[in-house]
Amino acid sequence: MEKTYVIETSYKIKYTNKNPVPIAEIIDSLYNLEKILRRTPAFLERHYKGIKITNTEVFVSSVESGSLKEEFIIKYVFKSKENYEKAQEVIAQIIEDNEVIKILVAMGVSAMITWGVITAMSSNELKPTIEAYNNTIINIGADINFSAKDIEATLNALPSKKALVKEAINAVRPAKLENDATIEMGDMDRLEMPNKYIKEVPVQYEPPTPDEKSTKYTNIEVFIYASDRDNSEKGWGGIAPELFEHRVKFILADEVDPLKLHGRVKARADVVVHEKFIKEKKAYVVRSVEIVKVN
Repeated sequence: MEKTYVIETSYKIKYTNKNPVPIAEIIDSLYNLEKILRRTPAFLERHYKGIKITNTEVFVSSVESGSLKEEFIIKYVFKSKENYEKAQEVIAQIIEDNEVIKILVAMGVSAMITWGVITAMSSNELKPTIEAYNNTIINIGADINFSAKDIEATLNALPSKKALVKEAINAVRPAKLENDATIEMGDMDRLEMPNKYIKEVPVQYEPPTPDEKSTKYTNIEVFIYASDRDNSEKGWGGIAPELFEHRVKFILADEVDPLKLHGRVKARADVVVHEKFIKEKKAYVVRSVEIVKVN
């Protein structure tokens, strides 16, 4: 029988700004750090095999001005997934490991922010300062038997990665208001983000525009200008006036019989519109339409 347990831990972050931080920046950093902290269960679940965290609550315990200092309380609600005896062993370990949990949370937050920063950087070349900081995260993980592979696997399994990139950038931003500011992470001297690291972080993140995209539409009216009863990929063309008005290439999916569609002027169909981004136009242009089902 599964049993529910609750544990609490804390997390602190300090921006060493000399000047007061605008209220809007404080609110934004709190908001994004809360979101990042809500992702930390993934690190605990990987470290403590046999538990499943079902709920995470994040509370702000204090905010201090001057050098901006934010303190959080994180409450984890979890259940055992293994047999009772095994679960009791894991629970007992967790209860005794409050310091390890703090390290897991601090390391996890730093790892997620660094992953977001690296993803947001325009260059694929990893800057030496960020690489050195990333190695520090790995070394701290090794101290508590959380390997580099564990960190990588946990990060890869996280959902909503585009959102995480923005959260990471916004969490760092208060320190970018001043040239000499650093960020003290989780009350751990080794995890302090140096000023050289912070300077490499973009002010904001704009995700790259995909070169191509495909969009599904249901029951769209298509007008067939050309067809080939013997070929589903060549000789077909037309328009879908609800979506665009210029003639493009049509492709028939394997499920669509070209013989049954040949000769028809129009039809209602489920389609996939394939578009390519044209840099000169700064817009997507329809290249082809795949007809996947004729209604």
